[in-house]
Amino acid sequence: MNFKKIKPLFYFVAVSSVFVLSFSGYHNALGKDFNFWDVLFSIISLFLLKYSVYAPPKTFTETNILIAKYIALTVISVGLFSVFFNRLKESWKLFSIKFFVNNHIIVFSLDAIGHHISKALLKNGYKVIVVTKNEKSPFIEEIENLGGLIIIGNPFEMATYQKIGLLKSRACILLSDDDETNLEIAGNISQALQQFKTNTLFTNRGVIKLLIQIKDHQNKNVVRDYFDVDSSISHFDLRIINFDQMAAQSMYDEFPPHAFFNANSIDENAIVIIGTDKTAESFILENIILSHYQNHKPLTIFLLDKNVQQFYDEFNFQYPFHKMFVNLVPIKLLNANFYKTFVSDQSYIKTLAKVGVAYIFGENDANVINTASAFRQFLYANVDSNKHTPIIVSLPEKTSIFNLLNEGGTSKNNLKNLFSEQFNHFFIRRKSDVFTAKSIVEEGETIDMISRVINFYYTVCYEFSNLIKVNHQIEVNYEVISELSNYILNYPALNDQFTEAAFENDFLVFMSNLTKIPVSSLNKWATIKKNWNKLNIRKKESNRYAARHIQVKTYVLNLIGCTPVNSENIIKFYPQLAKLEHYRWESEKMVFTYQLGDLSKNKAQKSLVKEMLKIHDQLIPYEDLTEEEKYKDLNLFLLLPLVIKLKNSLKNY
Repeated sequence: MNFKKIKPLFYFVAVSSVFVLSFSGYHNALGKDFNFWDVLFSIISLFLLKYSVYAPPKTFTETNILIAKYIALTVISVGLFSVFFNRLKESWKLFSIKFFVNNHIIVFSLDAIGHHISKALLKNGYKVIVVTKNEKSPFIEEIENLGGLIIIGNPFEMATYQKIGLLKSRACILLSDDDETNLEIAGNISQALQQFKTNTLFTNRGVIKLLIQIKDHQNKNVVRDYFDVDSSISHFDLRIINFDQMAAQSMYDEFPPHAFFNANSIDENAIVIIGTDKTAESFILENIILSHYQNHKPLTIFLLDKNVQQFYDEFNFQYPFHKMFVNLVPIKLLNANFYKTFVSDQSYIKTLAKVGVAYIFGENDANVINTASAFRQFLYANVDSNKHTPIIVSLPEKTSIFNLLNEGGTSKNNLKNLFSEQFNHFFIRRKSDVFTAKSIVEEGETIDMISRVINFYYTVCYEFSNLIKVNHQIEVNYEVISELSNYILNYPALNDQFTEAAFENDFLVFMSNLTKIPVSSLNKWATIKKNWNKLNIRKKESNRYAARHIQVKTYVLNLIGCTPVNSENIIKFYPQLAKLEHYRWESEKMVFTYQLGDLSKNKAQKSLVKEMLKIHDQLIPYEDLTEEEKYKDLNLFLLLPLVIKLKNSLKNY
């Protein structure tokens, strides 16, 4: 039995019993001499461990009064023990965090989404500390029962950061519904890390990931562009959580358009998006950045909604360059059921029936489920019934109807399984299916690992010459840098399986032998993670998009017959591949709001203009690039054998 749950009832029954027994006992003992106020004072004094001055001898042996005294003593004892136990429990909690807990994940907030992610992390074996100001949260007991540690404290104070073992943590997740709260906590954590710079734990640890929820689009972009921790603090890696964008990214990674293309008619492939919420907008942006193929023809996206023109005008206002990378076709829906003349231009009927995949978005679970069913009816009536075009449904987080329908059957016959098996419908909840323990820790760290290696290769090729000079006062020529970059490209041909750490160690040993710089000295600046941690948020995100585009590149290589994936074959198909990567990079930069402009030859001024004003001189057609810049676009393809083997070496990818 859980005493915590029955404690209020225990106190009520016990205190009531003391009063009832005491009044009864005094009345029996005193008879006509009974005085209500004197007796009441005597009863209250029992809880103060005092005897009332109003205690005639004949009350000493009254059974009811004696029982009441023992019950009162029990109440006092239980109360004192509870206070002592809670203090002891809290002290032990802080002691264990200080001396035994490390590599843990700190979650700020214990509302619905904080509870969801904390529970998911704990069930997957991660150590979790939750910080909340609400000591009466209904989720506290469940989290503690799962092994989580709850810290009741102010998330803005330095004292709280010391209690939660910030320096020993693996990641911090800020999940308040209020952007301002999350931003303030992030700023305070940043300041705390600066104050901890001299701490041994700080200098000897790896990076602390900071995942921060930001809902507002403008806030999100400002933070990405300008919020950067002091570059001297290379132990801080900020990532923005925006559930609309995360849901769109998850849908793209799990159900990418190319997975449903007809390889025999690649030029005719198209997708349809039904619904125009924020997740749909983010999904279109994902396609602008990632849906680039060997034919360099913009992907056609049919966009259906009853208010499609308003959405299209707003999207075109925000992203006027989109026509360069996708063919976005707005189609006004004239009815909700896709009944006969549901579009004004009947020529779209046959075209829509041939799409490779449909993605459905909306803010109401019943609405998107009905829309998916109606579109399936349309497809069934207009296409060979044996062909089940995949329909990917983005569910809002509040899915009471969906949950009810799923719980109504067995696990094998619930709505989700029935639709996926029989009709090729796939449902993704916007938060709980996207923001999971696996996506935060395993998939997130896998993408980061690939991103780090991509960044490391480009750093070796284009920055190591200067870095060697700055760190060791040694001039190295082009041949040395060429040998270093070739070592990276040739590494997978000489090694079947390897980890990031093994690759890095072998590279540093090779570099040491080549430059005569001790490995111990190279470890101070030339490691993969040290060069990654120097990047600002935008550069990290750019590398992550490059990493996520690998599945598209692999698809293209297979499609054009560039197999096996090795340097010789990649160079053979060089003209098609390098152009593809340039368009992907150009679209990404435009989504990040970069614009074309000339850059200063002064290195410091050039960097300032690129990073702060977001001006770039290479947002030009591929044909206008120099040969050196064209080769940069090919480099990412040449790196594919390495990153593919790194991916395969991870057990949980």
